[in-house]
Amino acid sequence: VVREFIPKYIKGRTLDIGGGTSKYRSIITPYVSEYLVSDIYKGENIDFVEDAKRLEHKDKTFDSVLSFQTLEHVDNTRAVLKEMYRILKEDGIVLATVPFIHAQHGHPSDFHRFTIEGLKWYFEQEGFKIIESGKQGSSFAVISELFRSAFLSPYKKHGRIKRAILTRIIKALLKLDRWGVFQNPNLYTNTYIIAQK
Repeated sequence: VVREFIPKYIKGRTLDIGGGTSKYRSIITPYVSEYLVSDIYKGENIDFVEDAKRLEHKDKTFDSVLSFQTLEHVDNTRAVLKEMYRILKEDGIVLATVPFIHAQHGHPSDFHRFTIEGLKWYFEQEGFKIIESGKQGSSFAVISELFRSAFLSPYKKHGRIKRAILTRIIKALLKLDRWGVFQNPNLYTNTYIIAQK
């Protein structure tokens, strides 16, 4: 999603809400004039420490807003989307991704999972026009994600051999998914949306 849609839609002054370590910075920065990161936690790459439900920015100050795997962590989705809408300039774009089938993970909390239909509904309720929406992964991607969460949690330390073996298994499962083995339209790991003010 990041590699495909950032060049196509994202430009100008851009705020990454819940950006944390800003792991996609190198992909995003060539396409925008300014890349800023907002998060509830302090950190090396954080420009604004703030609650996504009450952003400190003035109205209509950003051309683009990004939100990668963040909305599931807030207790009031509509409040966050109202803020996104408020800080976007006219015709501004939001690119958001959220989990659908994923293990529970708190940062600090984990409140929601989103279907494609549900995510579109939330954005439409706040006045956004949906440009594109869709899903990522299918049956084997779901198995891979659940396997990774159960046995290779990023929040725990793992030995080198265990990590190597489990990583190979996960890569094999993802390869099967990319090949379309046992695809199921109702099973997917993540949902994405591109919406315009």
